[in-house]
Amino acid sequence: MATVIDLSAVIIDEWVCYDRYRSLGGATRVLVSVADLARYPRFFERSTLRLGLDLEVDGVVEEVSAWLPRFELVRLNFGVFSDGRPFSQAQLLRGRFCYRGDIRAHGQVLRDQLSFMQRCGINQFSLADGENVDLALDAFQDISESYQPPLQQREPVRVEDEQAAIGRF
Repeated sequence: MATVIDLSAVIIDEWVCYDRYRSLGGATRVLVSVADLARYPRFFERSTLRLGLDLEVDGVVEEVSAWLPRFELVRLNFGVFSDGRPFSQAQLLRGRFCYRGDIRAHGQVLRDQLSFMQRCGINQFSLADGENVDLALDAFQDISESYQPPLQQREPVRVEDEQAAIGRF
């Protein structure tokens, strides 16, 4: 089982992936692929399960936007270190679609990218195998000043704050 960080604490991953041919084994939190959602929409519309979306790197957020209020979690799959599309997916979810549920980075989630992922709106991180949890938790303190506000921030940055930040460099 992967280690999952929810901003500042390690949490237990209670989500299971939906598989039509296997029992859920009593699980109540189920991750659904875009393909399964398209194949069995009536099943998921009527389901009492707590749903999450498993969005692949080439997934189009707009295609599932009508379902977003139903999802408690959107899991973004970081296939390779150099592919930045999940960062864009997270920004679309938080910015354009005002998604308030959890967004989890999954796959090649490396310590060096955690603070950037957080600034894009990702709040849960399923670490890649071999990543040190303690070092990963420290990663959120790596960047002390940023020019752009994070997506979770509601208030605009005041000019005085921006000038003060620039003066420190």
